[in-house]
Amino acid sequence: MSLLPHDALARMALDSPLLCDALSLARWSAPGTPVTRHGVPGIDDARTAITRFALWPPDLPSLVTERATWLGGLHSVAEVAHFVVPWSAALRLGLVEIDNERARPAPGLEHRVRDPEQVLGWWFQEFEHTIEHARGDLAPTDPPVPGTTGPDLLPGVLRHLYEAPDGSRPDLDTLAREALLAPPPPPSRATDLLLHVLWQLSDTGAVTLDHRPTRASGPDRHGHCTVELTALGRYGVRRLLLEVGIHAPLVDTLAGAGAARFLDALSVLPVEERLAEAGPWLDRRGPAEALRQISEVVSGPGVALRRWVGTQVLNTTSSELEPELRSLLHSPRPAVASMAAVVLLSSGMLTQRGIDRVLGEHGSWVVIDVIAAALTPDNADLPEFLSARGAPDVERTVLADPDPVRLRAHPDTLPVLDALARHHPDADTAARACDLARRLRDQI
Repeated sequence: MSLLPHDALARMALDSPLLCDALSLARWSAPGTPVTRHGVPGIDDARTAITRFALWPPDLPSLVTERATWLGGLHSVAEVAHFVVPWSAALRLGLVEIDNERARPAPGLEHRVRDPEQVLGWWFQEFEHTIEHARGDLAPTDPPVPGTTGPDLLPGVLRHLYEAPDGSRPDLDTLAREALLAPPPPPSRATDLLLHVLWQLSDTGAVTLDHRPTRASGPDRHGHCTVELTALGRYGVRRLLLEVGIHAPLVDTLAGAGAARFLDALSVLPVEERLAEAGPWLDRRGPAEALRQISEVVSGPGVALRRWVGTQVLNTTSSELEPELRSLLHSPRPAVASMAAVVLLSSGMLTQRGIDRVLGEHGSWVVIDVIAAALTPDNADLPEFLSARGAPDVERTVLADPDPVRLRAHPDTLPVLDALARHHPDADTAARACDLARRLRDQI
């Protein structure tokens, strides 16, 4: 197997939800934030941080009034896991120091954050901590029921994902059946436990989940969920294997990497350096095989940047792929069809009539992809992106006369609408995006 260079992995680690939020809270604590005897900020300061860094519970509606009501009803910081978990990580990692009941960024933090080895050390410490403390049974029991914790459930699953082919996304039922090391609980119970511990691990950026919940009861109440080990996850699992003396050899060239790891590697490079790295990878496969491999790893949620980088790679050889790209416009996977549309639109091969036809059929998905690729953990630059000249026409292509069935089919529609609701510089557009997101969720 191959791993990305450490500087690329470090940039991914800095973008992972847990470490990103921990660093944000560490910086926010300057020049000094009062803390309780338990080392946490008071509720008023916590409310400020929650709002600033969007540390909302995932099931909280995005309406401003509902969030304000929820914030006002908080009595303790302990009620907000999305604040407590990254704040605790910041303390554990030494990103924050406490002196005289005031918290502030640790000395030299900005220098240390530029050191890839230091960043990966922080990330790996939280990766191990999350595995150790993950709980599959969300009902509080002390001690936890045997067979329900991260150490019980995750080692076999992570080893299974690590040894699977690049881009593999097994579902929870497969993992429960094939990857658990200890005698597994009943299948429906095992999948629920796995879903919970993997969600907790996903905050580290080690895995991505494509979870499609259901309102059904019984054995299928967890819905359908697939899991993919990220480039960071491969780094973390390999480091765990080496720590226990298991040989884990590497292939050092990106040309030999699978499509998922290759595109993830390019995504953290400056745009001008991507094409130089793409050449050897394309030469080894040829245009048609490269398109096939890229198409296999870009269709899930949370991989919008990977998909966008895929379009950049395919743009370099699009003239040799016109029939295949036109065929992919009819792919049953909306994200793949959208990627093909983006490549064709930028290829120069289409007439104006052809451009209009592709935009008429796929314009909303293309705009969703463009915005999704621009999303970051804090979306601090999104308002500027959306107000810039040449920004995607969200109003005309997505919000005006929306097609709910078509929009729901794209895996990144809801994250994009939520981001527009929070960050679009035009209040009317933001409100319309919020309303559309709520309507789409009501129809799931």
